[in-house]
Amino acid sequence: MDVVPYLSAVILISTIATIFLAVLSYAAFKLRDKRRPKAKGAPAAPVFFHRHKPRADEPVSAAESADNEP
Repeated sequence: MDVVPYLSAVILISTIATIFLAVLSYAAFKLRDKRRPKAKGAPAAPVFFHRHKPRADEPVSAAESADNEP
């Protein structure tokens, strides 16, 4: 009994199904994006995150200052 043709068929079918689901998911994403109302004016403030502003008296490490240089 040769198993290779069955395994190759399973791999082929799963690959085709994965590509089909990816295209379907992308189409659903685009449809949902079109239904979303467009934002007007200035962007809203972040809900979950806020910008960290270090105090002037805190020392800055060498690694942080190297990241901030242009």
